[in-house]
This record gives sequence, structure tokens and C-alpha cells, in this order.
Amino acid sequence: MIEKRIARLRQFLQECQADGVVIMQPENLRYFSAFTGGEGALVLSLEGAVLWTDSRYTEQAKGQSGSWYDVRNHAGQLSQSIRQTLDQMGVQVAVYEENFLTHYMYEHIEKDSECYFQGEDLAQLRAVKEPYELTATRKASSIADKAFADLLPYIHPGVTEKELAARLESNMLLGGSEEKSFTTIVASGKRSAMPHGTASSKVIQDGDFVTFDFGAVWEGYHSDMTRTVVAGHASQEQKDFYQLILAAQQLGVASVKAGLSRRDGDFIVRNYFAERHVSQYFTHALGHGTGLEIHEQPVLSPRSQGVLEENMIVTVEPGLYIEGKFGVRIEDSVAVTADGCEILTKTPKELMELV
Repeated sequence: MIEKRIARLRQFLQECQADGVVIMQPENLRYFSAFTGGEGALVLSLEGAVLWTDSRYTEQAKGQSGSWYDVRNHAGQLSQSIRQTLDQMGVQVAVYEENFLTHYMYEHIEKDSECYFQGEDLAQLRAVKEPYELTATRKASSIADKAFADLLPYIHPGVTEKELAARLESNMLLGGSEEKSFTTIVASGKRSAMPHGTASSKVIQDGDFVTFDFGAVWEGYHSDMTRTVVAGHASQEQKDFYQLILAAQQLGVASVKAGLSRRDGDFIVRNYFAERHVSQYFTHALGHGTGLEIHEQPVLSPRSQGVLEENMIVTVEPGLYIEGKFGVRIEDSVAVTADGCEILTKTPKELMELV
């Protein structure tokens, strides 16, 4: 698996007219070397491959990456070690992670180096998932599904958002999750109109919409799901509003397949809302990829380029948010197939009235 990833990385370098790369982002370190220590740098040319880390991780790195990389201890001189390795490899053009490398580190690597440096987005190389990555995301999704099912009896008026978040996160950890995917969102009542309303001390009131956005992690891979419920009985207005978002979300999921323009994926749902004169309340992109990071390529947005490819993972998460009143979001993670998609998040989406 790692050999194939390295080969693809080297092919990418040639396409960029480069002959070396410096990788420091922890997720990319893990992806291209299997090293999970998270501190260090990969320096790879068209022929050589070195993993620099420090004394805390050298034994771990040799066990995880030693068959693919020459593992070395930088002894507190990481930037100098990277620069010297590039020069020793004879690299003329070195790619670096344009979305990660700090200006400080860039300056210290580039100083007195004999090669030219070129920023690129390496995340695109992780966008199409391998079978193992799909399996890991399915497992993470199933952990989150069960955790939410176990939470349902505790969602009622009188409990706070923070209490529900703590219980949900505990359920995921007890179910095998390595950590929470991201800061858990629990937003109720008027706060449900906040797309990223992380859990507060607000007490759930009877009739509140309560939005939960959460995920689990398995073997480094993140799940992502949003469900909105009503604590108590829903009004007819709430039911109608919810059905509007549910229909849009189902339309979005039904549109996903290999070859779909990422921009068109967003437009299909955005246009649905526009035809019903509510698009002004849809304030974010339709979806994003997940993987070793919670936000990866591909992105479904009006500014996206490219098309969906088979075995990409993407979320479909339309929401409408009326400030000062309420909001609803419904989100699934799906794996793209040749003629459709596999829904990875299995929790039912019909409106739940928890009484």
C-alpha cells in the first residue's frame, strides 16, 4: 500500500516538473509513510526517501516506516537536516505543502539551499480512497451511529447542550473511537440557527430543534454526520421546515456519482432552495471530503473545480438557518460509486420527536 502511494507521489512530482518533496503535515506523513508519530519530515526524491524525526520517535518510526524510508534523528536540527538531505539527493525543484508549511520553517529550509521550492496541494493525492480507507470510515461511521442511538433517550427538555455533547462523545469513545472527529456541535432552539454552534450551557426547552454534528475516528479515519431532532412535539411549521431540508438532502445524495461536477453537486441543492425562495438561508457549501482529516478534498461548492471520482468520500449536508428563530441541517457521509453512492452514515433521517 505504501509502495503504491510513494510511486503515485513520485509520478505527481514529475507532473509538477519537480524531483523532490518535503512533507511535514501529520496526515500526509502518516499517509505516505505509515508513521503516526506526527513530528518530523519526509524528504523524498525520485530515487531516495528519508524520514527525519527526533529521539522520541525513532524506534516507532523504524517499526512503522523503516522498510520504505531511511529513518534518521534530526537532533533538534530539523530544518537544517531537510536542507542538507535535499542537497545530498541533488534535488533541483522541491515541492512543499503550500497549505501547511509555516513561513518560519520555509525560510529556514530555503536558506542557502541549492534547489528551487514550489508550493503544491498534496491533499488531492488522498482524495480517492483505497479499500482499507473505505473500511475504516465505515467503521468510524458505525461507531457514531450507535453512539447517537444510545443518546436518544437522554434528549429531553431540561438537559443542557454540554451534557448531551459529553454523553455523545463518551458513547463514541466507549464504542471504540480513538477520539472525537472535531468539536461536537450541539445547538438548540435559536442557537440551532448557528451552523457551527458548539455545545453551550443552554438548557434544552420543550419544542426546541436540537442539531447534532459529530463524528468518530477509527484507525485515523474520520466520520461526519449531522442530525436534527425536536425535544418534545414539533409544530407544523417545524415539520414543514424540516421536510424542506430533508428533501434537499435526499436530492443531493441522489445526485452523487462518479463524473458529477463538484460545482454542479452544490448547484443542484442550491437551485432547489432558490426555487422555493429560501436559498438566502443556505450559507455554506454542500459538502466536503473526509479521511485522515475531517475536511479534505473533494469539496462541493460554487467555487469547486473538477468532478467526483469513484471511491471518493464526500458529505452531503444542506442546512437552512433563520437567525433568531431556528435552523436545521441534515448530513450524511457517502462513498462515490460508478453509478451512485454508498451512504456510510445509517442513522434514520425522518424527523424525530423525542417525547
